[in-house]
Amino acid sequence: MTLQQLRYAVTVAECGTISAAAEKLFISQAQLMQERFGGQEQGEKRFAVSSQHFNFTVWAFTQLVQRLPNQRYNLHFRETTTYEVLEDVSQLRSEIGVLALNEDNERYLRRLFSKLELEFTELKRVRASIIMSAEHPLAGHRSVTVEDVIPYPCITFEQGEHNELFFFEGLSAAAQSPRRICVRERATEYQLLQELNGFCPDVGVVSPAMPNFISVPLLPEKYHSIGYILRRDMTPSPMTLEYIAALQEAASV
Repeated sequence: MTLQQLRYAVTVAECGTISAAAEKLFISQAQLMQERFGGQEQGEKRFAVSSQHFNFTVWAFTQLVQRLPNQRYNLHFRETTTYEVLEDVSQLRSEIGVLALNEDNERYLRRLFSKLELEFTELKRVRASIIMSAEHPLAGHRSVTVEDVIPYPCITFEQGEHNELFFFEGLSAAAQSPRRICVRERATEYQLLQELNGFCPDVGVVSPAMPNFISVPLLPEKYHSIGYILRRDMTPSPMTLEYIAALQEAASV
């Protein structure tokens, strides 16, 4: 990020909206958005996305990158906490964020969307599930209950200092195990899932790049609304639109 881009990002964060920041910087809104995301530095494409810990979002990102075989680019994929997904998009660290709403968090997160001037668009409504190794003792089950998984370690992602109920990734009811391990990285999650026969609350979308893991539906039936957030006062760049198309393809699998 150049000093000018940093100045733009700071100004937007201080002003709260693209229009107010553009007025303070004495440039047009289109120019501000172009410089922050859609512009190029000596032919270099720029783009940033923030996401909860989903596999399909990474797969969609790889599809986007593969369409840039002979081009210069500076791309960022931030896999982070729920709150930081919102914060990144709100403060223009990322142009788009990907997360899931459910019965535990939807009302609270929608209030935050309104406060932060973010717009949520649903990609797909999916059944809540449990992700586990393909070698897990429960892997052959067509569905599982919370009681079924209680004997096994539950692997969840840290959410930092923010309220865990509203920012938890997955349904909190599925994480009521007396054996719980919090991690920050999916590489650690995968290793623990395999070596400890652990499980992780999931949204039920497993990318084609995960042959060693499966997603088993949770009973009773609960659902997630998977979608993306954008700033309300910002027109998506061409790369953002390409990424949304890749997300839609990944979510439809």
